[in-house]
Amino acid sequence: MTVQTVKLGRERFVLLKEKDYRQLKAKAARSPHPHKRRLTAQDRGDIAEARRRLNDPNDPALPYSELRKELGLK
Repeated sequence: MTVQTVKLGRERFVLLKEKDYRQLKAKAARSPHPHKRRLTAQDRGDIAEARRRLNDPNDPALPYSELRKELGLK
């Protein structure tokens, strides 16, 4: 892969052949969301607990937006 860097001002840019760019783009499109991680059992349990608390009318916890209103904060 032919790569060349160019510095314009304080920014550095990478120049590469269009063929190489298209190959990298296709490879990225094939990969199934590499930036996302899988949820662990602990994560799923935390999410379920948060949803239960959110739907519980007897839970004394207030959303942050309502708490700010009560305290007179903006």
